[in-house]
Amino acid sequence: MVKHTAERVAVTGMGVICAIAAALPDFKERLFQGADGLGAISLFDTSGFQCKYGGQVDEEFLDRQFDPRQLKRTSRCDLLGLIAAEEALAAEKSDGGPYDRDRIGVVLGGGAGGMLSWEKFRKTLFEGRRRPPPSMVLASSPCTLTDLIANQYDFHGIRSTITTACSSSANAIGYAYDLIQSGMLDVAVTGGSEALSELTFAGFNALKVMSAEPCRPFDTNRSGLSLGEGSGILILEKYSSAKKRGARIHAELLGYALNSDAYHMTSPDPEGKGMVQVIRTALKNAQVDADRVDYVNAHGTATKMNDQVESMAIRRVFGARSLKEVYVSSTKSMVGHCLGASGAIEAVATVLALEMQQLPPTIRLENPDPKCRLKHVTHAGIKHGLRVALSNSFAFGGNNTCLVFGHVE
Repeated sequence: MVKHTAERVAVTGMGVICAIAAALPDFKERLFQGADGLGAISLFDTSGFQCKYGGQVDEEFLDRQFDPRQLKRTSRCDLLGLIAAEEALAAEKSDGGPYDRDRIGVVLGGGAGGMLSWEKFRKTLFEGRRRPPPSMVLASSPCTLTDLIANQYDFHGIRSTITTACSSSANAIGYAYDLIQSGMLDVAVTGGSEALSELTFAGFNALKVMSAEPCRPFDTNRSGLSLGEGSGILILEKYSSAKKRGARIHAELLGYALNSDAYHMTSPDPEGKGMVQVIRTALKNAQVDADRVDYVNAHGTATKMNDQVESMAIRRVFGARSLKEVYVSSTKSMVGHCLGASGAIEAVATVLALEMQQLPPTIRLENPDPKCRLKHVTHAGIKHGLRVALSNSFAFGGNNTCLVFGHVE
């Protein structure tokens, strides 16, 4: 057995598309401005639901980016992912740089992103107007995007799709980190994608966790989450190789951790034991002291229990610093809860915070809940020196993930 020394892992490319931006430069600008991407959903009829708002990507933008055949044969989820992947790989240079394509892998998080294609297939089938193409069903698989990216760019390394509810893409980033650290890959295309669908929208409404108005994380008057869609893709590679070839390094992925509450299918452990432990373990794995952390991109769904328990967990980990020095915000207030893609989009936001030395806000946070006492960033972004930042993903089923990123001079 060949032993490999642990490799440092660099972020050398990023791509993103979501409700506030169709590319990284616009996302960077609007993220720190506190842009509001939550509006009325037009992808399907929401008249029967209490909630009619969400973070929807502009439909006309997708129509302009792809030809009619691609639009017909590829799911909305996969189209979003292909856009983000193309941007990330173009930024990383040469679609994989100087690396052997047998050592470039694709590791993505997936959810119910292709469900919209299945819904269209069913409606077309039962309306009987024409025979629906089989591609509409094939596109509903969570692993389709992973295969499409690998095939399109001729990457022959490990490919894997992870589904752990709303922490899927954060877990994928962690797994990609492991593959590079262990020497099994030189480069990993990682992150995730998710598209809105009627079934998902109906399910979350039935669970009574949706807000009738755009969400307001950590606010006393919060009443639930707003769903969103989009994709975030990061290119990870060996830090030493990235430095040698003169690549732009946006940040360093220092480590991560994941665990399970094993408590309830939807509710977090009310004592926050799993959240506390996953943050502490992530810092230990990253060899970072808690007093070096300057910012937490919170899971921050705007549901009563999630915000309250996550706030309690952050206070337990960082103590008095959580009220004075460790800034916290939820980007879901701007783009919605993007489910399987949320961890990846929030990871991109966290890396940008480190790179730009700026903090994104939680918009619509007017009256912070006393039970969510933290050092909140509100209204608009602020300039602030950052050394280490965390990105939390605390999913249904108690699937907890914490990613630790470090600033690179």
